[in-house]
Amino acid sequence: MREGVARILLVVAPSIIECYRTVQYFGIDLGEHAGQLRYISRPYSLIGWKRGTPFVTRDRDSWSTETGIALDQALWALTRSGQLRIAGEHDLAPLRPCLVAAALPKSSPIPRISQG
Repeated sequence: MREGVARILLVVAPSIIECYRTVQYFGIDLGEHAGQLRYISRPYSLIGWKRGTPFVTRDRDSWSTETGIALDQALWALTRSGQLRIAGEHDLAPLRPCLVAAALPKSSPIPRISQG
């Protein structure tokens, strides 16, 4: 991959609100990386992506609507053919907030005893 080129991550779910919940579930920083995410809620929207494009999804076994079932079947076929692939940690880590900064305790500035 060329340096400086942002990778696209597909967020697949039967509705936009479920896409948003999926983003939250995987801890993706939406404010910082919204431009790298593509929300897919219809089967035909899965067609045309570059081979090996990563995706995230969750609770596929609960997609019981007609659209959800069609989306699941299309996702399965495209994953099996290698057109799409399940996102790995190397895809997700750059999209998450910096854990070191988030883990540091929030503290107030230390008051100075003397001002010299």
